[in-house]
Amino acid sequence: MSFDKFKPKYKIHEETENYFKLRAEAGAKPYDQLTVEEAREGNIANAKRFAGTTEFEGTVKEFTVPTKHCSDGIPITVYRSKHCDLCVAPSVFVYFHGGGNVVGSRQTVDTICRIFSRDAPCVVVNVEYRLAPEHRWPANHEDATCVVRWVKMNKSLLGAVNRSTVGVGGDGEGSRMAAIVCHEVPDLGYQVLVYPSVDLRRNYKSAEEFAEMPGLTKKMVDWFTEKYIDEPDITNPKASPILQKSFSGLPPALIILAELDQNRDQGYAYHEKLKAAGVKSQIFTVKGVTHGFFHLPGHFKECCLRAHEKVCKFIKANS
Repeated sequence: MSFDKFKPKYKIHEETENYFKLRAEAGAKPYDQLTVEEAREGNIANAKRFAGTTEFEGTVKEFTVPTKHCSDGIPITVYRSKHCDLCVAPSVFVYFHGGGNVVGSRQTVDTICRIFSRDAPCVVVNVEYRLAPEHRWPANHEDATCVVRWVKMNKSLLGAVNRSTVGVGGDGEGSRMAAIVCHEVPDLGYQVLVYPSVDLRRNYKSAEEFAEMPGLTKKMVDWFTEKYIDEPDITNPKASPILQKSFSGLPPALIILAELDQNRDQGYAYHEKLKAAGVKSQIFTVKGVTHGFFHLPGHFKECCLRAHEKVCKFIKANS
């Protein structure tokens, strides 16, 4: 798989080309050619190799959010940078990792959660929601909504204060959960949607154009979708939030897109839905990158720096 067919129209960032070259040399396979367990192990190994580490001074604590949906509760990791001490009311940013609803974990986004807590600064809540195929839709949606409601009631426990804003965000399918939560939970401060998957119908020009794009192919999307949700449920507004009847009153949004991504055009479409409803929404497209770069700042140094700076500035402005 190469970028040759895309180069006449797009300039591929050197970080993108080098990333897929390194993966190819390591013998990495697309998820649709793996078992679920192999895919999960590969996803974690990829994050260990490319996410990097970052300086962080502060506290990292584990909590379990009680829920009626599973007896063990929902594990979360809470990051509170020492810089939060300088804030009168540090915001709480609830983050949902990506991974097609099948792979991914708190571990894969640990580095970026530390970056956001340090540089915004804010308290970050990293959520270990249930995954498919063991837990199909709407399990992760239930977990996401439960965690955000619990966070709103327990700000001081997490190192914030009662008047701290609570915002939500995520990448890929994690951003879909964040978007859904905004329709379910009132009075949220902001939403950060990174290459959002807000329409599981995926009938967009970019989905066709990038069906064979390294990083997220149509075969991979179909593999994830089949394991996650029954086809009739795809058009449920609680699965595809772009189909919600109303967008008025939703919190301000920052939408970050990858130029070479199947999800790109549905991100633009969601942005337009928000604006049409009078919601403040801004969009930032990172040129020359594919789906999946955002949580890997150890490799995508330049591309991630620009995107992460946008996120931290946005959180600060809405705290």
